[in-house]
Amino acid sequence: MAEKFKYGPLVYNCFGEEDDSGNYWWAGNPPVAYEEPSGPYRIPVDENGNQCLPGDCILHPNCRVEEWESFELCKIPSLSWCKSWFDENFLVVSDYAVCKYIFRWCDWNYKSSAEWLALKKNKTINEMIGEIWPDVQI
Repeated sequence: MAEKFKYGPLVYNCFGEEDDSGNYWWAGNPPVAYEEPSGPYRIPVDENGNQCLPGDCILHPNCRVEEWESFELCKIPSLSWCKSWFDENFLVVSDYAVCKYIFRWCDWNYKSSAEWLALKKNKTINEMIGEIWPDVQI
């Protein structure tokens, strides 16, 4: 049995496979490799080199965010919007985990932002989550 492709909390199932032990059904061509095997993203890709991760998922480094929250001087992807993608794909992911994915997205996309760097300076990820989303259990 071939090893399942994984990305974050996603374990890929593809149609036509005998092993359906994953938690995420990918409807496109099945992944055959990772885009950047030693890079920061390691997104699964199909035989044509297409990424096997939707662009509206907060796990994607270039996610097309549709709903935002404001925190101090930064725009942060909306927790409820990000969580809805997991819910729509029948994936059970805690609010805390989604907050970590949002934080990672912000780190990727705001790495040159003075506001983001000042906001997170000398803070742990848990401190940041507590400030941005005080109702989320850490």
